[in-house]
Amino acid sequence: MKRFAILLSISLALASIAAYAQDEGFQNATVVAFERAANDAQHPEKADNYNISMRLGDIIYKCHANAPVTVFNDWTINKQFPARVSPNGKVMQVKNFDGQLIELNIVGKKKPK
Repeated sequence: MKRFAILLSISLALASIAAYAQDEGFQNATVVAFERAANDAQHPEKADNYNISMRLGDIIYKCHANAPVTVFNDWTINKQFPARVSPNGKVMQVKNFDGQLIELNIVGKKKPK
């Protein structure tokens, strides 16, 4: 009986997470590639630039982001985040684990073979 209650609570938690991810047009996106861009000594404001590739559906989006390192602390390859692409196709909005909305600038997209 105790195991059943634990399994039930875990199932409900996972279902609520899945429903939250699908809310407001968000879908699960997977991090395909993640790297910090090279620093430029002449432009210290570019110290927090990142190159990120995300798979959303059957399309891989190549994105650039500029945010403090604390925003991307838990980002690794194969991790999933709720995300959506703007109607103009130039920005991907990603919800971080803490609920923060991060905007990634889309610089390219392709369908994998």
